[in-house]
Amino acid sequence: MRAARIHEHGGPEVLRVEDCDDPRPGPREALIRQTATSVNHRDIWIRKGLPDDTFQYPLPTILGIDVSGEIVAVGDEVGDLRVGDRVICNPYIACGRCHACLRQHPHHCARIDISNGAYAQLVAVPEERLIKLDPSVPAEHAACFANTYITAWEMLITKARIMPDDVVFVWAGTSGLGSAAIDIAKVVGATVIATAGRSEKLEVLKGLGPDLVLDHYNDDIVARVNELTGGMGANVVFEHVGHATWQRSIDLAASGARIVSAGLTSGQMLEMDVVQMIMKQFTITGSCLGTMAAARGAVSQLNKGRLRPLIGKTVPLSEIVSAHRMLDEGEIAGKLMIDLEA
Repeated sequence: MRAARIHEHGGPEVLRVEDCDDPRPGPREALIRQTATSVNHRDIWIRKGLPDDTFQYPLPTILGIDVSGEIVAVGDEVGDLRVGDRVICNPYIACGRCHACLRQHPHHCARIDISNGAYAQLVAVPEERLIKLDPSVPAEHAACFANTYITAWEMLITKARIMPDDVVFVWAGTSGLGSAAIDIAKVVGATVIATAGRSEKLEVLKGLGPDLVLDHYNDDIVARVNELTGGMGANVVFEHVGHATWQRSIDLAASGARIVSAGLTSGQMLEMDVVQMIMKQFTITGSCLGTMAAARGAVSQLNKGRLRPLIGKTVPLSEIVSAHRMLDEGEIAGKLMIDLEA
């Protein structure tokens, strides 16, 4: 099979497209043939060699989180899945052994792992992390779904528990995670305020249908949110940018708001005035990918045609280096898809 691997950490140029041995499924695994996958910021952080334990893999390693496709082989102990089934994989791996897992709280697992190896035409995946896809789901939607939509579902549905009467604020609405949040919030029926930062991205954002589109470089974000909400602020703040947006997230949050965060693309060191938290009585919740319950919830809506990932560009596997450069530089509105057959 063809796959993109790194043999050392560094810039995009360390990625190599190579012929690799086909994986073999274990007793409780299914072998998935993929036609496409997508690039995520986590792939970039692993490639760069960031020091956090969750970004450490023995080298050489195949990068990539989003696995979906058709089952071409199954292990002897696989139960409900069959060759020919279309499936999508949840990249969140709870350890099953820590205190939280033993108490049936896998979303608080102390030793979580995250799947790797999606930049490949074949991937072997444990049966328990696979969910069946309806035949009507376009392959390109499945290829760009798991990491962003399961994460956004966990944030908005499981943790923030959004309702139709909520005002949901989403930073960077044309990013993979931001556009997934808008899609999910609109399915619930909430009011959505979202931002983008360039004229072409603002036009794309308008097409996603949020109730208010703001320019996070030029608009007074806090004032505009207060204007729309009659001075109340946003009930739910979908925070995935970090350092560059954190103070404004605090300022625009309503009294009793839920601020949920799962990404720090602009920096992980944050400061805040605790008095604001005390007086507004909001909650701040961290979130990391999503459990199988979140995955099944999100995929059920994908299977019904209610969720449609925003795909910004498709790049052949042979140009994976340029794909990483584009994501690193923030050039693309929407998901950056990799054609594994080209």
